[in-house]
Amino acid sequence: MRTLTPALRGDVITGIAVTLVGAVYYIATFWIQETKNIVTPRTFPAIVGIALIVLGLFLIGQAVYRSRKLAEVVPAGAASASGGDGGEVADSGATDDVVGDEPAGVVLDAPEEPKSKQVVLQFALFFVYLGILIPVGFLLSTAAFLMTMTSIYAPNRWIRNLIFSVLFSVIIYVAFVFGLAVYLPVGILG
Repeated sequence: MRTLTPALRGDVITGIAVTLVGAVYYIATFWIQETKNIVTPRTFPAIVGIALIVLGLFLIGQAVYRSRKLAEVVPAGAASASGGDGGEVADSGATDDVVGDEPAGVVLDAPEEPKSKQVVLQFALFFVYLGILIPVGFLLSTAAFLMTMTSIYAPNRWIRNLIFSVLFSVIIYVAFVFGLAVYLPVGILG
């Protein structure tokens, strides 16, 4: 029986949560009133719900896949430490791809997984974003939300975060309002 590392277990739990939120979000679209247009008010929320379900299932699958790969690598690493033949083959193939002076058999650490406090903060920020979307408006609330979210992961790159947040918000707004004729909340700008 394979056990998941704490990081992979967190991915599975997050994937389940995202899948459930997507399912509830998709089911809620059935209460949106239909129109006779090709693109109805239900279309975009349904796409978001389906995308959340797919992404949640993908996150679960990725965690399970990484867990299986980790279970396969651990016995191979144990064999190389004891001087088995299987470890020598794996080491000789791995050293061809290694750049730099790293000795054979060195395992590089993966990037740090998001901390649970950051995940909780992100969910809280998302719900704040949902709460201010209509009164503040799409452009300002989305730009502020994206600026805050990107600053969590890259706090020293605030200029890049600001440019991305503003450009993304404006492009999405223009695409929906002028391209699809779907009006987004203007809030205090209107």
